[in-house]
Amino acid sequence: MRKFHLNTDYAFFQKVIPVLGGFGLFGHVTFYFILKYGFSYWESWQLRLSAALIHVALIFFPREKSLSIIQKMYFETAIALTLPALFTVLFLKNGCNVYWYSSLIFAGLLHGLLTKPFLFIWTFPAAAGLATMFFTRIHPGEHQLVMQSLQAQLVAYFLGLITTGIKTTMEISHEKIMVTKMALAKAENDLLTAEVTRKAYDELKKREELIRLYVRPSLVEEIRAGKDPSKSDPVIKNLSIMFCDIREFTKLTETLTPYERQMFLNQYFSMMTRPIVDNGGEVDKIMGDCVMSIFPDGAKAVKAAVAMRLELQKFNEAMFAAESPMIRNGIGIAKGDVMQGNFGSFEKLDRTVIGEAVNIASRLESKTKMYNLEVVVTEDVIKDLPLGSAHYRWIDNVQVKGSTRHLKLFEIYGHQPAEVRQYKDDTRDLLEKALTIYFQKGFKDASRLFRAMLEQVPPHRLIANDLMDNILHYYIAHCDAWINNPNGTWEDIQRWEGVHVFTEK
Repeated sequence: MRKFHLNTDYAFFQKVIPVLGGFGLFGHVTFYFILKYGFSYWESWQLRLSAALIHVALIFFPREKSLSIIQKMYFETAIALTLPALFTVLFLKNGCNVYWYSSLIFAGLLHGLLTKPFLFIWTFPAAAGLATMFFTRIHPGEHQLVMQSLQAQLVAYFLGLITTGIKTTMEISHEKIMVTKMALAKAENDLLTAEVTRKAYDELKKREELIRLYVRPSLVEEIRAGKDPSKSDPVIKNLSIMFCDIREFTKLTETLTPYERQMFLNQYFSMMTRPIVDNGGEVDKIMGDCVMSIFPDGAKAVKAAVAMRLELQKFNEAMFAAESPMIRNGIGIAKGDVMQGNFGSFEKLDRTVIGEAVNIASRLESKTKMYNLEVVVTEDVIKDLPLGSAHYRWIDNVQVKGSTRHLKLFEIYGHQPAEVRQYKDDTRDLLEKALTIYFQKGFKDASRLFRAMLEQVPPHRLIANDLMDNILHYYIAHCDAWINNPNGTWEDIQRWEGVHVFTEK
């Protein structure tokens, strides 16, 4: 509901009132001299002077943007005195003639236009009534003039009501229009703000995705959560570390242009990194043609390795059909306590892991070429596999360079063709028996078992004159070296601890 109160905005009337005051001052001075020479008997210079002074006051009405309550009351009082009271007295003093009748009517219209409705309703009759009482006190016998004045005042009052009603209707309509415009402007501004926000968000997401391509996702999540990764303290975690490297990469890509080499590597890395992420791992870094990744446990790392090899097999089958060179790689996985933290300088920081497990995983990856196997893991990784898991077997006892630990190594072959998996499952116990005899230094007996197994190995599907279990050649060569070594002595065999020590990376 619309409320009328004194602290209404008078911005429009502040511009109009001084103009009206100037016209009123000029009119009163002019009409005084005109009427003085015979046009009106009741012309009073005192009233004209009072009117002129009031109009002077209107000329100097304050033009401030925001008026105080006192200033607004001053405005209303000046209007009420100037218009109804003054013109009523002038109307009566001049015998209620036609000229002053029209002036009084005009005063009512003007009063209704300039003042507020709730003020006009009582200020006009109050001011006109006081002026009439003042006149009757001075001229008690002029009842006819008073009656004519009351009639004229009533007409002026109702015309003023009509004027103030029209003005109020216009103000309410204007206010509604302004409210509607403001609402539309706010809505447009909200839409613009929303669009700007959406674009900013899209740009932020785009940048975030670009950063995610170059930075570890875990770092992006920390930044998104409002953390500062550069201030993270190092922590010790028990993780599984995987290294995956292409064999003979230089020879494989020596005929490619730089652009072709880049496309080749990007296609290869897409095949290798997707299974890592899909199985709960995180790519730690890409170094040349090598991918290093970390996993929370050995089971996820093994599952990822099998998926990676299956992806590569599909690729190699297409390459084989196109008579193009195939990719061969090796995967090494180790598990242990590592330190995860920020390493580097102010110019370049790298969030990574360091520790013995990292070193061992790297060494195992490089030794897959020596074994001519694809996935080699430590016993700690095997312990994480679910009970009853198949498709792994013991292949060696080693001590890698940079470590003093004796490690029991296993091959993962769950990705290999069905006939190969079946062969390795069937001969797993036999291989374990042969290895046990070998590491107990029974080289001749172990050699006979290795050779017996060799006769059952399926041929390689894609590589001519190659077998699907080349680890047997590795041990047959070792047995022959111990048996046929012309410089070997019983003391050398006795000193051997039953562990292959790798002095190279």
